[in-house]
Amino acid sequence: MTENSAQSEQFTGLILLTGVDTPGIASSLFETLAPFAVHVIDIEQVIISNRLILTVLIGANPAHQSAIEEDLASCAEALDVDIATLFGKTNLATMPQGLVHLIISAPKLHPRDLALTTQLITNAGANIQSFSRTSDNPVSIEMIVSGASVKEIESAINSLVFDNQTTISVGAR
Repeated sequence: MTENSAQSEQFTGLILLTGVDTPGIASSLFETLAPFAVHVIDIEQVIISNRLILTVLIGANPAHQSAIEEDLASCAEALDVDIATLFGKTNLATMPQGLVHLIISAPKLHPRDLALTTQLITNAGANIQSFSRTSDNPVSIEMIVSGASVKEIESAINSLVFDNQTTISVGAR
């Protein structure tokens, strides 16, 4: 273990909340966590067709795990959502630098176009950090990619041929 990885290892709790999206869910979750000596390390939220997936990574004291899990179970019941947790020691990764952003668009985005694009990213030695929809007419999906430069991704993208009106734009983030 290197000195840097030893410094980044800490006790964390990964919280996964799923359910029907309604106003106040995130607020209730954070109100539930507020009495504890925890800190938020990362958070992601996705809503698709009124279904919510909210993940939060917290740094915590191992002695508080049971109490946090009990309070989260009460929160889940009150909100009528599901909450799962995973606690343990984690080596925290640093945020990747030099991210590339791609936007793939089509009037009707076909899974084959996404398969070709994501395979190209993998073949370039890069990794997709996130997907998110940015428009619905045309359907546009933003991908945030790490591990390759804009030039490398642009070069690889130039080899793609789509059967429909699919387009891809690439830029630095």
